[in-house]
Amino acid sequence: MEQIGFIGAYDKKDLLLNIAKVITKLNKSVLIVDATIMQRLRYIIPRISNTPTYVSEYDGIDVAVGFMNLAGIAKYLGKTNLDYDLVLIDTDNPQTMSSFMVQNSKINFYVTSYDEFELQRNLEILSVIKSPISLIKLVISSNIENKHDEYLDHLLENFNMSWREEKIIFPDTDFDRGVTLSNQITKQINVKNYSPTYRDGLEYLVSLILEGSVDQASIRRIINRKV
Repeated sequence: MEQIGFIGAYDKKDLLLNIAKVITKLNKSVLIVDATIMQRLRYIIPRISNTPTYVSEYDGIDVAVGFMNLAGIAKYLGKTNLDYDLVLIDTDNPQTMSSFMVQNSKINFYVTSYDEFELQRNLEILSVIKSPISLIKLVISSNIENKHDEYLDHLLENFNMSWREEKIIFPDTDFDRGVTLSNQITKQINVKNYSPTYRDGLEYLVSLILEGSVDQASIRRIINRKV
């Protein structure tokens, strides 16, 4: 089992659902863990009980809400260890950064727009990391300028972290937001309807997570057909 971290105050729930949908169609099992303060997936993923912690299914994807560590999820499922191929951790607070040991993930993505609230909030999130961490920058914005990126780097220059050379940019457009809303209404994740730029970003992101275990052409075929 490999853990992938998605760090940042940006609302990442729909992006993670899109990622997980593509990966499950590639015959790999995926668990999304909502370890954020707001736990937004709690309002999208149906509960199977009134308990504050639960694992439920959404369009073929398992989602865990309300847990503080992976051991708690395994116990809930009646298992000694989790047997998913991939676990995607969505975190936006120092407490779950520590409890899920996100700094030890196979890959960690720093997910943000250039909004000042998110940039400043992310400083608090990363403040708990004491050992060196390598991050892939994943920016979601409708306005990409060098000065914004330079400001982001400046804010983090005193942290014990480094950027990997890869960088992912997703468009923040009315069109793609509309596709996300349609997916939420239908309760079906259809990535084919996103813009070509969004699909390109998703393809690259999934390829980084899978690190060559699935060829690029297979990933592209899944994304460009109804899933």
